[in-house]
Amino acid sequence: LERFIVAQPQQWLAGYYLAYVDVQLSFRVQTKEEKVQYLDEAEIYLNKISELKETDKSEIYTLKGFRLYALIALDPQTNGPKYSGEIFNNYGTALGINPNNPRALILSALYKNDMAKFMHQSYDKFQNDVDKAAALFAAENSTLLTPTWGKSWVDFALAKK
Repeated sequence: LERFIVAQPQQWLAGYYLAYVDVQLSFRVQTKEEKVQYLDEAEIYLNKISELKETDKSEIYTLKGFRLYALIALDPQTNGPKYSGEIFNNYGTALGINPNNPRALILSALYKNDMAKFMHQSYDKFQNDVDKAAALFAAENSTLLTPTWGKSWVDFALAKK
C-alpha cells in the first residue's frame, strides 16, 4: 500500500486503509509505546489523505473518531476528557456529510452508549442506531472500492445489549 501511495499520491484509499490497519493494530499490540506508534502513524496518513480532493470525507471523519477512541482506550483517565468532544464532533461531521455511513453510525452509537453508561444515564436511540447500521451494512455493495469494514461492531453492539 505504501508503494501505491507513492505511485498514486492522489488516490485516498491506500492511505485510508493504512490508517485503518494502524488503528486496528493499536488494539492488538501490548505495550503503550507500540500503541502510540501505530496511532501516530495513523494520524499522519489521515492528515495526508484529508487534503486530497477526491477523499470521502465522511469515511475520513469516521476513522479519525475511531483513532481517537483508540487513544481513549489507551489511557481513559487522561485521554477521555481530552478527546471525548472531538470524537463526538468527528462522528457528527461524518454523519452530517453522509447520514447513511454505517461505520460512523455504529461507532457513534457505541460511543454515545458507553458515555451515557459512564454518566449513569442511558442512550435511548442506541437500539435504533444499531438496527439502522445493521440494515445499512446489509445493503452495502462490497464489490466497490470503498470502505466496507465495521459490521463486527454491529455484532458487538447486539451482544452487548
